[in-house]
Order: sequence, then C-alpha cells, then structure tokens
Amino acid sequence: MEKVTYEQRGALGVITFVDKPLNLLGAEFRQGFFRAVDQAVHSNLRGLILKADEGHFCAGANVKDFLGMTPDKAQEMLSGFYAALQIIESFPFPTMAVVRGLCLGGGLEIALAFDLIWAAENASFGQVEVIIGALPFLGGAQRLAARVGANRAKEIAFSGRTYPAKDFEGWNIINRILPEAELSTKAMAFMQNLAENGATIAMGSIKRIINAYVGKGLVEADRLTMELSAELFKTEDLQLGVQSLLKNGPGKAKFLGK
Repeated sequence: MEKVTYEQRGALGVITFVDKPLNLLGAEFRQGFFRAVDQAVHSNLRGLILKADEGHFCAGANVKDFLGMTPDKAQEMLSGFYAALQIIESFPFPTMAVVRGLCLGGGLEIALAFDLIWAAENASFGQVEVIIGALPFLGGAQRLAARVGANRAKEIAFSGRTYPAKDFEGWNIINRILPEAELSTKAMAFMQNLAENGATIAMGSIKRIINAYVGKGLVEADRLTMELSAELFKTEDLQLGVQSLLKNGPGKAKFLGK
C-alpha cells in the first residue's frame, strides 16, 4: 500500500500522507514522498498543498532506521530529502502544508519547506532530534531561524520540546490556526482559489524576492525586485488585473498565470 499519494485537482497539486497514524519517515515513506514531489514537478500546477489523510501529520523519522546506519547511507538518505525540499521551496507558485496532530522532527522540517503552514487547534510542533543525540538533519534549524530568528530557533532545537500550535503561531512560524473540523476544507478552498484564479506569476516573483532577502540580504532582493518588476509588464495577468480594477473595482480579477 502506498504511504504517500499525489493527485492533481485542476491547477492544484495535492500530496497526501496516508500511513496513519504517525506517518513516520521510513524508507518506503521517503520514496513515496520523493515520487510525489517529482510528479508535482512534471504537472502543470499553479499551487501545491500537503496534508495528512488521517491521524497525525508526521511524527518524524522512524528512528529504528538509524540503528547501524553508516555515514554513507545517511548521506544518501539526506541528499534525497534536501533535493525534494529545495524543489518545493523553488516552485514558482504558492505552497501550503496543512497540519493536524503531531508535527515533529522531520515532519516539521518538511512543513517548513512550504510557503504557508495552516494548523488545527490540536496540532503540536517540535524540533525534537536532540532527544536522541541528533541534530535537525533536514535543515530545520536554519529554516526555523529564517522564520523566527536565531535565538528562538536555538531554544526550539536545543530543548527538544513539543510546543502547542498557538506558540508557533505567536512566533510567526505558522500562519493560521483553525478548528480541526474546518481545517482541510478551508485550506483546500484557499489554495484551490489561488491555483485557479490567483496572480501566479506575481506571487512566484514575490516568493523569489523574499527568499533572496532571507538568503542574500536587502541589496540582492532590491536588485531582483527591479528585474522581476520589469518582466511583469510582459504578462497578460498584469494587463488583465489593471483592466479588471478599472472596470469592476478591486478583488474581482481572475488571473490566468500567463
């Protein structure tokens, strides 16, 4: 049975973890996740959402896999993950992780690769690797620091604690908390609207600019802003958006992603 599935709903790609209840990152799960990301790469998408079918979002690695693992095998495992996460971060459209229940260790690191994180009220988060004498293997320390700053990221990673969703929302690590009964429906509707009607090229450009600022600072972000701003004037979306504003008022445009 597959542990990770991929489907396309119009312009929205949907990756679903289906290895309930914990969705542990074992070998089969990893390969299923890599395949799903590859399918998303080769689909004509304007948005991507990641969710768990039932149970917890992801409680992290299946640590049994670490017993006796050689450095070479660890390097092979990690290189596959980094390739997948960096692909997700580079997608030229919005992405969202939808979290309920536990989101720990590698599960949190996967979620942090997505632009937006929406969570259920019962969600809990932790960078817990230190409790087995490990570090966040998939880049969680640096991705937390990018969202919340170095000092808080150190606290989260050093402590190995599990935090309620309200703490992560207060620290701007996650974007929104919703009742569990509403989470999936509202998250899917939000992302489906962005994928079908959103200004995809503009949002992809904004994403590149923010990522450039985080990685390379203000000067590079300013340079890229000027470059991408000029390119937007070639797009159908900008002309469509202006025409819609003048004719129908704000918020009525349905963009084509062209």
